[in-house]
Amino acid sequence: MLVKHRWQPNNFLLLIIILQAIVYFTVYANVPIARITICFLYLMFIPGIAILKLLKLKNLDIAEKALFSLGLSIAFLMLMGLFINEIGKLAFTNPLSLNLLLLSINTSILLVSLIAARHKDSTPLDLLQIKRSEKIFVLLLIISLFVLGSYGTLIVIVSGNSFLLLLLIIVNAIAISTVFLTEKVSSKLYSSILLIISISMLFFATGTLIIKYVGGTGDGPIEFYAFKLTEIKGFWDSTTTSPPYAWNLFPTYSMLSVTVLPMVFSNITGANGSLIFRLIYPLVIAFLPLGAYKIYQTQTETKAALLAAFFFFTVSFGKGWGSYKQQIAQLFYILLFLLIFKKDIPHSKKCALFIILSAGLVVSHYALTYIFIFNIILAFLVLALMERAKTVNFSIYQAKIPLTLILIFLTIAFSWYIFINSAATFNLLNEEVNTITSNLGQFFNIESRGTALQGLGFIEAPTIFHNISSALFITTELLLVIGFLKLITSKNKNSKFSIEYKVLATLNMTIITINILLPKLADTLLMSRFYQTTLIILAPLAVLGGETIIKSLPRLNIQRFSIPLLAIIVFTPLFLFQTGFVYEVAKVQNYSLALSMYRWDTLTLYSYIVNSQEVTSAQWLSKHSNTTSIFIYSDGISQYSVLTGYGMIERGRVYYLSNSTKLTPSEFIYLANVNLMNEGYIFNAAEISPILKSQNLVYSNGECEIYKGCIP
Repeated sequence: MLVKHRWQPNNFLLLIIILQAIVYFTVYANVPIARITICFLYLMFIPGIAILKLLKLKNLDIAEKALFSLGLSIAFLMLMGLFINEIGKLAFTNPLSLNLLLLSINTSILLVSLIAARHKDSTPLDLLQIKRSEKIFVLLLIISLFVLGSYGTLIVIVSGNSFLLLLLIIVNAIAISTVFLTEKVSSKLYSSILLIISISMLFFATGTLIIKYVGGTGDGPIEFYAFKLTEIKGFWDSTTTSPPYAWNLFPTYSMLSVTVLPMVFSNITGANGSLIFRLIYPLVIAFLPLGAYKIYQTQTETKAALLAAFFFFTVSFGKGWGSYKQQIAQLFYILLFLLIFKKDIPHSKKCALFIILSAGLVVSHYALTYIFIFNIILAFLVLALMERAKTVNFSIYQAKIPLTLILIFLTIAFSWYIFINSAATFNLLNEEVNTITSNLGQFFNIESRGTALQGLGFIEAPTIFHNISSALFITTELLLVIGFLKLITSKNKNSKFSIEYKVLATLNMTIITINILLPKLADTLLMSRFYQTTLIILAPLAVLGGETIIKSLPRLNIQRFSIPLLAIIVFTPLFLFQTGFVYEVAKVQNYSLALSMYRWDTLTLYSYIVNSQEVTSAQWLSKHSNTTSIFIYSDGISQYSVLTGYGMIERGRVYYLSNSTKLTPSEFIYLANVNLMNEGYIFNAAEISPILKSQNLVYSNGECEIYKGCIP
């Protein structure tokens, strides 16, 4: 039996008041676990729900409401945090303090809810529109996956045994395969199943809850550095310029997604920055496949959309979701395209949503913003020209993608990038353009393509299992190309693919082609980022390509089984490879932290994981020295990881230690745990021991040591 419930406006306002009372109590009573849990979920969804209530959108299902609530909440927190930061600086030295943030955010949400409550809203709440048996199925899936995941994570932490996490991956593969193999699973459950799988995989199978600190040699430590800089100052400084020894801090510091956003969550929830980074971003990216699925639903039938979303999730899981700021930006990127493809949202409300989400994308990630600009401007021009060819009296204001929305987006983007932090983000774009143009002379040099082919899976594989994985990956790319050719050549009038989608798919295929053709472009903005981003639009074409091949085999009479066959033969095996399941079972080289960490050597572990001793020693060095004037000798991993994220030491001030290093009295040597082991992983401890004997040991915690140069 289907159940509909209609929220009365006053009931919603009362609910907001009750929730805010609970938030105030848990914050000021400082009930640790309750404060983190309640405040985290409150900040993640309630601001967006209030905005949706104000806009009175009637044509969104429960999944779309959850997606837009999440996106609007994050955009609200960043923009509200920015407003408090800029206004508060006029009267307070610490404008992003707990009291000011909590009072301002709650008051704003209450005002929005109060305005929304003045209007009658007959929109039904369709949260309960599923059968009892379906609810039981979803509940059992949630319980089984989260029991396996949580207990499996605990076992990995204690003993390194990843058997339960391997079982978790298998259960996920079976759950998604069951959807395609049977007609008994209602399409109403697809969104729930996809979201549950995403959350369980990202929180458990990636090692998110295994690692305690932000580490690695990617953008993570520098993003954490930007957050800590904001936390220490008590505000975000939009006028700060890039110091000479911290060239890598900008434009990251210009992005609110890793400065103001985690600051808001940290102060209100009371959780430390390391925990906040391990909670916010995985939860956000867990919703990305759901967002992609809702986009694909507007273009193709439901099962094909689900398979395409599963393919997008699989590739993203294997290649990575990018930096923390990119993870936030991808949510806005997906929601903006969902707005473009949805035709049943009134223009005025679509404009309001577009403005908020555009601002969210712009202040979250510069590269993804530029990719969106490329897509939206060229799509507008192509669609306008096509309409002009059909209609003599055509006006650009009648285009399928409104010009006003494009102008709004461009105004927000370039205003932010030119006037914030001395145009650090805009200057970086100029540098990247100059790099590409200066290398055009190497057009016929294959080596100048750098990581372009690697990002598409064309790499030398160490084992037969990796070869199979590469073959599957390349197969999906071939299916994608076939699907694209089918899309642009098909004259089927019954096709759901809209003209907007066809144009955007062509532009995204162009992005991949340009990356392969232009020297250094793939290295400058990362081919893996481009491919994963373009899949947000292109993933359904891989399914279309597979269906095209199967339907070209009429003698086998398997056309009606095309989706199940693709799921079982191609996409589920790809999932098992991309998650590292096959590699761990076969005991071959595997870089899945959660599954194979126990098999890694010391150096590999050191590259991925920052431990407590390293954090403590880096923080001690930062506290007991002037980090704006010192110079340190250490290894490359410490330089890019713990010394950046937790020592907050500019990377230009860290030099590589060798047996010829000569220290001055103002310089330091930082030795992390692996360096103290006499095994020569980073440098041979025996070779540098004469240098250490002539210096002053100023700090040691049993695993890490810090030396200061002696006065000659």
